[in-house]
Amino acid sequence: MTRWTRSRGRSRPRGVWVALGAGVLGCVLLFGLVLLPLLGLIGSSAGTAWFVPVPFGTIALVCTVGFVLTLGMLALITRVRSVPLAWVLASAALFCVLLTSLYPAVAVAQAGVEQGSQFMPWILGWIDRASGFMS
Repeated sequence: MTRWTRSRGRSRPRGVWVALGAGVLGCVLLFGLVLLPLLGLIGSSAGTAWFVPVPFGTIALVCTVGFVLTLGMLALITRVRSVPLAWVLASAALFCVLLTSLYPAVAVAQAGVEQGSQFMPWILGWIDRASGFMS
């Protein structure tokens, strides 16, 4: 009887697995400590601030694409054998999660600025009319 064994080749260095663990842990922490509270704040204020159109579709699309890209980078770490390359990929995944997590705040701020730029001329027009009545 012969026993068939499959050779897996060279094993990955421990530093690659440490980079993967650090990348996954950092991404989960950024997701939980930045994005989830921010989405909760935007969702709770969306009902009260009806005059600011929150771009929910764009936020959902950017978050989906960002997290797919992040998961791809983290999955790529399992394929590399170079420790420096693994750390570069882990850092890039963390940066991608950070940008993805901060995008909703930027999108809502941009929507508020656009709405404010339309709202301010209307208020200034009322002030001009009121000052015209006073003089």
